[in-house]
Amino acid sequence: MKLNFVIIMILSSISLSAYANAQDEDTGNVQINPIVIVEPNEEIREEYEAQIDTEFFELGAYVGIIGIEDFSSESIVGIKASFHATEDFFLQANLGKTEVGISAAEEISDTNIIVDRNYEYYNLLVGYNLFPGESFITQGLTLNSTFYLIAGIGNTDFANDNHFTITYGSGYRVILNDWLTWNMDFRNHSFESQVLASKKRVNNLEFSTGFTAFF
Repeated sequence: MKLNFVIIMILSSISLSAYANAQDEDTGNVQINPIVIVEPNEEIREEYEAQIDTEFFELGAYVGIIGIEDFSSESIVGIKASFHATEDFFLQANLGKTEVGISAAEEISDTNIIVDRNYEYYNLLVGYNLFPGESFITQGLTLNSTFYLIAGIGNTDFANDNHFTITYGSGYRVILNDWLTWNMDFRNHSFESQVLASKKRVNNLEFSTGFTAFF
């Protein structure tokens, strides 16, 4: 009986030793791979944003087309000067000049109703930057821009007579760099005229574009 017990104990010890050795061998073959943290490759994109530094005065020139009621549409040239009082409001003075063609009535009657065909105006307007924003030209080029409303009063010299004129319209400005801007404007010049037979209020529509410089 005791002999059997001793044999059983010996066999049990051998089995436990073999199992332990097998476990050690298995553990020795296990390779623990380290955890690799991959960080995203974030590219820093630098954008150039053109903006005016601290200048308040703006001076430039423009060209365009003006439709003179009862006459013709003519090319017009002019100069403008602006003072930016705040970020929202600015004052602007304009001087434009063109030469008027023959009216329909003159073509029919084959006579010249007016002798002096110079058309010249000057005005003082108040502008309001309604929708300031940005124009994305390319991935790395952003230009500040704004849509504005403008209105004011002035004088139109036409057919040897001066006419008190109300001018109003809208415009779009793109800031190309810290001193140069590109402008596109639409204006209506309204005044009472008696150049032809009857006195009436005329509306002369003008579309122009040009460049201005800040200083």
